[in-house]
Amino acid sequence: MAEKNEKVAVHASPRPRRQAGEDAFAPIVDIYQLEDGTTVLEAEVPGATADKVDVRVDKGVLTIYADGRLSDPPKDYACTYQGFCGVEYFRVFALSDEVDRDRIEATISNGVLSLRLPRAAAARTRKIEIKPG
Repeated sequence: MAEKNEKVAVHASPRPRRQAGEDAFAPIVDIYQLEDGTTVLEAEVPGATADKVDVRVDKGVLTIYADGRLSDPPKDYACTYQGFCGVEYFRVFALSDEVDRDRIEATISNGVLSLRLPRAAAARTRKIEIKPG
């Protein structure tokens, strides 16, 4: 993950990472809402595993970082063809106050990171009881 003084650019269209220090890719995401008000964010992070993903929330900002880089082949092998080089992924989202930050859940399966962003209790619609006067 980038240190505070490093710049991390997010690009709309991916390009392969070729040398150390090049920018991370912005993963493709789908965002939808369930009937109970929970927002689901799914991000494609091919090559990344649970131990190589970092999801953080700080001051209303959700940050996703994933390392999808492949390990180098053994020294005694010569690469004949390389079609997938693996990359680092980085994307930032602003969260509204309607998201319960303490109950966010994350899972990863088959290169897809899924985040469940439950609605805060204060933001849920509730029916107000009317008492006879």
